[in-house]
Amino acid sequence: MKRLSWLLLATLLAAATGMSLPQEEPSPEPTPPSEPAAPPTSDSQVVGEEQPPPAEEIPPPEPEVTPPPPPRKPKPRKPLTLQQKHDELTKNLAALAPKGIYLLIDTGTNRLYLMRGGCALRAAVCSTGSGRFLPDVPRNREWTFDTPKGEFKIRRKVVNPVWIKPDWAFIEEGEPIPRNQKDRLAPEELGDYAMDLGDGYLIHGTLYERSLGMSVTHGCVRLGAKDLEAIFKTVKIGTPVYIY
Repeated sequence: MKRLSWLLLATLLAAATGMSLPQEEPSPEPTPPSEPAAPPTSDSQVVGEEQPPPAEEIPPPEPEVTPPPPPRKPKPRKPLTLQQKHDELTKNLAALAPKGIYLLIDTGTNRLYLMRGGCALRAAVCSTGSGRFLPDVPRNREWTFDTPKGEFKIRRKVVNPVWIKPDWAFIEEGEPIPRNQKDRLAPEELGDYAMDLGDGYLIHGTLYERSLGMSVTHGCVRLGAKDLEAIFKTVKIGTPVYIY
């Protein structure tokens, strides 16, 4: 109402004075909204804007390891009585004892035993090494005639063996060493049978049975004819031989 009254009054005054009314300025037209900028392509980079950090790779969880159980403490062992110690020692010795057929040779008493387990099947008088020393000064050589100690095996069994006499057999007798192989052959020296223990040591017979029971050999073990035949027919190749 106030605006209308003011306009009416202004019109009347203008008519009286001859002035025109001021025109209201048209309101400016609103500017159309700008279109949003297109997002940058994947190959472009936006300068001035912070890039999102790359996604962090989360390591897989480690498998749970079950700790081993703590070691058990051994229970204190009660001290053994003398009888228990004796029984345990006997058991251990029995486990170490050879099984089956084997030979025992006692160089101290010059006895040979044919054994099966813990039983002696045959005991025989034998001869073993003398322990004598023989030098060969001109050729810078020497020999000691001992029967070796330890564990051996029957490597070969020979019927009607022929002994090929080595150099020391001639040096011992004060004879020249022959150059011809035939002069070394002694077909009757070893008896009817021989059992090879290796390294030139044999169990064989002898022409001098009266020396059985004495330490007179060059390292081999000599037996009488009957004992030699019985033992030869009982043992096999591979039979253990224990010499002490």
